[in-house]
Amino acid sequence: MKKIIILSSLFLIIFTSNSFSKIEIKKVKKHNIELIKFQSPDRKFPGKDDVIAQIHFPKNTSGKLPVIIWQHGSSRDGSKFKKWGGKTDEMGKRIAKKGVEQGYAVALLDSFYKKGIKPTDKKKFPNAIFFGVVLKNILSKDPRFDNKRFYYGGFSYGGSQALKLYSPIFAKLNPPWKAIVSAEPGCNGVQYPAKVSFKGLIIKGEESHYYPPACIYYHKLLQKVGNNVELVTIPKVNHFFSLNGVIGKGVAFNGCTNNIAIRYPDGSFKFADGTPTSRKEIIKKCMTKESGVGKTREKLDEAVDLTIKFFNKYNR
Repeated sequence: MKKIIILSSLFLIIFTSNSFSKIEIKKVKKHNIELIKFQSPDRKFPGKDDVIAQIHFPKNTSGKLPVIIWQHGSSRDGSKFKKWGGKTDEMGKRIAKKGVEQGYAVALLDSFYKKGIKPTDKKKFPNAIFFGVVLKNILSKDPRFDNKRFYYGGFSYGGSQALKLYSPIFAKLNPPWKAIVSAEPGCNGVQYPAKVSFKGLIIKGEESHYYPPACIYYHKLLQKVGNNVELVTIPKVNHFFSLNGVIGKGVAFNGCTNNIAIRYPDGSFKFADGTPTSRKEIIKKCMTKESGVGKTREKLDEAVDLTIKFFNKYNR
């Protein structure tokens, strides 16, 4: 492994997203991969600012590359990075393979890196969309990449992070994202959306324990404020796009399926029916002891294909 790993190392000092970040880049030429370590603070993890991503490159390139930044779900069960101990989920692993085949550089973001997070630690999950924005800022300065063709996507927890790009604080990023894909988000707690320039796709499993009605409601709200966003439901599959899915015991933020919680730009919270609420009440009402069981993933490649085809539609 040591012979495969790193052939060069580069340290840079730059400012990104109001934070001073020391960036380390390591190359794995045999695998056409680079790893990047940077800093992006999260208040839940003081002193644990390091975030890493593994960037996969197409073998044959010409011109500036479009970039997909992918955020894992709560279980990083797909593959281990070539250095530093980072991981991604199974969908991220397949997105990287399919993405480079289609000519994208694919950056797999590990937002749990050295934070000691387990999949059931839902209340501890970092606000990882900030990590994605910092990474975009870093990579957009790299002359190998086309800063007008950045795409963001994620599965489950990562899919919910992707939907945060509709919030007002991210709506005016320049250059903007080209398109985003949110695969199997929960949609039980969302931010009231702004109108954005990028295109969006939400992918749901028909039999997910993150029940579709929550995302159906949010999809209509996104459209109501003027966003170009599609919703696709894959029949007969669970949260993991598997055909053997059942509802089991675990932890999920899915208890507000029919009356989702919305955070408004002024910082207030209301349920979809207009009832005022609070962060504490939302956690109490929306957090359940359910989980999705079944990881045969017969339809995962279909979800991956939907993702890459959607990005391809706006890759110009």
